[in-house]
Amino acid sequence: MEILDRHPVFRFGDFEFDLERQLLNRDGCDTHLEPITFKLLAYLIDNHDHLVTRQELMDTVWGDTVISETALSKGVERLRKALGDDPAAPRYIETVHSQGYRFVADVEKTINPVTARSLTRLSHSITVWRIGILAVITLVLVFLVNRYWPGTAEQEVPPTEQIQSLAVLPLSNLTGDPEQDYFVNGLQDVLVTELSRIGALRITSRQSTLRYRNSELPLPAIAKQLGVDVLVEGSVLSLGDRVEVNIQLIDGRTDEHLWAQHFERDTRYVFTLFTDVAKTIGLVINPTQAGQFAEETASKQPGPVDPLAIGAYLKGLSSLDRLTPGGIQTALDQLHQATEIEPGFSLAWGYIALSHAMLGARGLVPARESFEKVRAASLKAIEADDQSAMGYSGLGWADLWTLNYQSGCDSFKKALRLNPSEPYAVHGHADCLMLAGRMEEGISELRKLRMLGPFSMFNNIPLCFHLYHARRYDEAIASMQELQERFPGFSMHMQISWVYWTQGRYEEAIDEERKELKWRKDAGALAALEAGYSAAGPTGALKSLADFLVARADETYIDPFRIGEAYARAGSVDKAFYWLNVAVDQGSFEVIWIGFRPDFDHLRGDSRYAQLMQRVNPPSNFAVNLSPSETSPQIEE
Repeated sequence: MEILDRHPVFRFGDFEFDLERQLLNRDGCDTHLEPITFKLLAYLIDNHDHLVTRQELMDTVWGDTVISETALSKGVERLRKALGDDPAAPRYIETVHSQGYRFVADVEKTINPVTARSLTRLSHSITVWRIGILAVITLVLVFLVNRYWPGTAEQEVPPTEQIQSLAVLPLSNLTGDPEQDYFVNGLQDVLVTELSRIGALRITSRQSTLRYRNSELPLPAIAKQLGVDVLVEGSVLSLGDRVEVNIQLIDGRTDEHLWAQHFERDTRYVFTLFTDVAKTIGLVINPTQAGQFAEETASKQPGPVDPLAIGAYLKGLSSLDRLTPGGIQTALDQLHQATEIEPGFSLAWGYIALSHAMLGARGLVPARESFEKVRAASLKAIEADDQSAMGYSGLGWADLWTLNYQSGCDSFKKALRLNPSEPYAVHGHADCLMLAGRMEEGISELRKLRMLGPFSMFNNIPLCFHLYHARRYDEAIASMQELQERFPGFSMHMQISWVYWTQGRYEEAIDEERKELKWRKDAGALAALEAGYSAAGPTGALKSLADFLVARADETYIDPFRIGEAYARAGSVDKAFYWLNVAVDQGSFEVIWIGFRPDFDHLRGDSRYAQLMQRVNPPSNFAVNLSPSETSPQIEE
C-alpha cells in the first residue's frame, strides 16, 4: 500500500474532523460545512475545554471582516445544527452566558495516512456527491412546482412554540469602568419594568437574575432554573452624552438566536430608548399584544431626563439592592436628589414609596409615619405618570396598612392591569383574597409570585406567611427553611419559631428565637430570653423577652405588635390585648392579619378579642372583584 500523505485527524463523539482535507465525517458519511463554519469548528476544537470569548471568535475566525454578535450567534447555530447538538444539553458546544463558548467534547488527535486506495474511495465519494446534488436539485424543482403551480394546495409554515415568559439577564458594562456598574445595573431594571407592561408575558424580577452576572452556566440551564422560555442579553456603552445598547433575544429552550438590534440615544432619552427596546422585543415575540402595548404608550413616551437625575436615580437603585437599613436610607437620599432635579420623575417617586414601605414593614421607623410617606410618594408617581403600576401598588399598600381595605385592593387591581408582573401588586392582591376569605386563591397567586422571582427574597416571603395563616404548618416550615437556605444573609428564624410554638414544639421554638437574636446581634434581648428560660422555661423566656422590649420602647421605636405577640405566646393575656390594641392605635402593618394568626387562637374566646377584631376587620361589604386570571399571565405550577 502506497502512502501519499500523513496529516492530523481529530475525533470527537461520532465525528472525524480532517483539517487538511476540510472534511467532517460522521459514521462514514461526510457532513458539508460552509467555509466560515469549518473555520469556527477548527478554532473551537483547537481550544477545546477552554472558554473562547465572543470577541476572540469574531477577531480570529472572521479576521478583518467586521461582524455583529448576531452573525456570530447565527454561525454557532449553524455549526450546532451540523453536529446535531442540543444546546439545552450540549455534547459539543456549550454557551457561557455573556462571555462566549466552550468545546466540551473529548477530542482525540491522530495521524491519518492517505493512501492510493483511500483516494480511490474519495473519488467514488465525489461521484456519489455529484449524484446527490442532482437529486437535491430535482427535489427542489418538484417542491417549487407543487408550491407555486396554479391549483396546488398552499402549505402552511408550522408556528414556533409560543413564548410566554422572559428574563432579562444582567447587562454587560462595556465602558470598562466599574464605577459605571450602577448605571448599567439600573438600566436592567428599567428594561424589566418596560417589558412587564406587555400583558401576555411573565417577566422574571431583576433580583432573581442578579446571581447570573458572569455566570458560566449554559443559557438553557439558566432559563431552566428561572423557569422561562426566552432570555434577553445585552450590553451598555455610555460615552459622554451618548448611550449605546446592544440587545439580543435567545430562546432558552434551544439556545437559538432569535433577534438582535443596536440602539443609540442621547443620555437624556435613555428611558425612551428602553421603551423602544421593550416594544421591539414584544413585537418579535407577539406582534398582536405588543402592538396594543405600542399603541397604548405612543402618547406617553418618556421625555428627556436630566443626566444628573438619571445618575442619582440609578445610584439609588444600587443602594436599595443592599437591603440594609443604611442602604435603604442612602437610597432615599439619592432618589430624593433625583426628584429635586426632575420633580416629575415617576420611577424615582415609585422607589421612594417602596423605600419608605421597607423601613416601616421592618419596624425601623414608626409605622404610621412611614405609611403616610408611602402614600405621598405613590401619589407623586401617579401624578407624573398615570400608568405607573408601582405608584398604584404603593398606594394600595398605604391604604391596606391603614385599614382602608377596599380602596387598597382597588389600587392593586389598577396596578396589575398596568403591569401583571408587578410583584408588590401580586402580593397585595393575594392578601386581599385572604382578607376576603379566599385563602386558597391567595396562596395560588403567591405561587405565581414565586415564579416571577424564584431567587428574589421579596417574591418568596409572602407564601410562607400565607401557608402559616392557612394552618398548613409542615408546608410553611418547609417553605421557610428553603428560603433560609436560599438566602443565607436573611433570617426566617423568628417566623419558624411562630410555627413551632403553634405546633406545641416549645423547645424548638425558643431555639429559633435564640438564632434570630444572634443573627440580629441583639445581646440585650438574647440575655433577657435566656434569663426568662432559666427561671420558667419556654413561656418564661417569651415573657422576659416581651418585658425587655417594653423597657426598650421607652428609648427607641419598637413595633408594639411584636410585644403583643410575644405576650400572647407567653400566656400573658391581659398584656397581650393591651399591646395589640396599641399596635392598632399606632398603625402597625401586621394588625391586618390578627384574625388569621394561629398563635392567637387561645385569645378568641375572650370578649376583648371580638372588640379588637371590630377595629381591624374589613367592612361587611368588602369584596375583591378582580379574579386571579385577570391579574397575571398564566403560569404552569
